[in-house]
Amino acid sequence: MEREEAEDVRRLLTYPEDTAGGIMNTEFIAIPPHLSAEQAISVLRETAHEAETIFYVYVTDGDNHLLGVFSLQDLVLAKPQTPVTEFMHHRVVSANLDDSQDVVAQMISKYNLVALPVVDGQNRLHGIVTADDALDKIIPTKWKKRLPRMYR
Repeated sequence: MEREEAEDVRRLLTYPEDTAGGIMNTEFIAIPPHLSAEQAISVLRETAHEAETIFYVYVTDGDNHLLGVFSLQDLVLAKPQTPVTEFMHHRVVSANLDDSQDVVAQMISKYNLVALPVVDGQNRLHGIVTADDALDKIIPTKWKKRLPRMYR
């Protein structure tokens, strides 16, 4: 395991395994708020390999505070010179690092999300929890066998 990956694993192990911090993925895409749609696409092309999945792009400031979020659809439909701050969603549903896996799953279900950002008490983005990870321990094993591959 590479040094950076080992540091991520050590950090994740500090959270109880049934919390948002314990099940979050630290590989996500975040960009600064001053970019245009065209610049954001360029950043995605350069950094997409660093993220396990890209459902949403998170907008963060220099201290990693979560400012907004937008979907790939929002990005593709925006005119190239449009600042991301004009089409990002400013009110972001997020989980706290200590929220239980049940709470995270309920939030994902309630807001029909594919992924949920995980923040600390100062609203700094630490990771994301995908819907399949949130539901993994909640859905009974018998049901998982009947569900589409996404939930296995």
